[in-house]
Amino acid sequence: MKKSLLLLLLACVSCSTGAWAQQSPTIKSIPEPNAASSPLESDSILVTIILKHQQNKNLPEIKRILEAQGFWDQFPGPDARVVSWTLAMGLGHVIVVKIPPSAVRRINLAIENGAWGAFDSEIYLSYDYKGIWHDSMEKRAEAREDRN
Repeated sequence: MKKSLLLLLLACVSCSTGAWAQQSPTIKSIPEPNAASSPLESDSILVTIILKHQQNKNLPEIKRILEAQGFWDQFPGPDARVVSWTLAMGLGHVIVVKIPPSAVRRINLAIENGAWGAFDSEIYLSYDYKGIWHDSMEKRAEAREDRN
């Protein structure tokens, strides 16, 4: 049940945009779909990162650890585009970034070197399901109209 809820949350998050209210680093946003395609757009992958709050630490402690370990100097990185950054109360940060495949190791090391000790982390390769979902809803509506 918990895993299904998390998967549903990830699906919802990858379809929406958000911001992290507790910290305000400079974040590059992803270009709109109609914008000109860049090399990052044509050869990139989505990565979903979950930074779970360690509940034995308060916010000032977490911020101190992140600063001491240089997290904001490493994450998300110059080659990353933040697709969404959502703070899920009781869970933590759910971040979706678009990166070139060559940056997977770098972003993993940024989490390991900068966020460990402040957060528990999970990292998933992911993909945008919104267009697929939208197409299937249209096909369902057409099929329903054909039956009537």
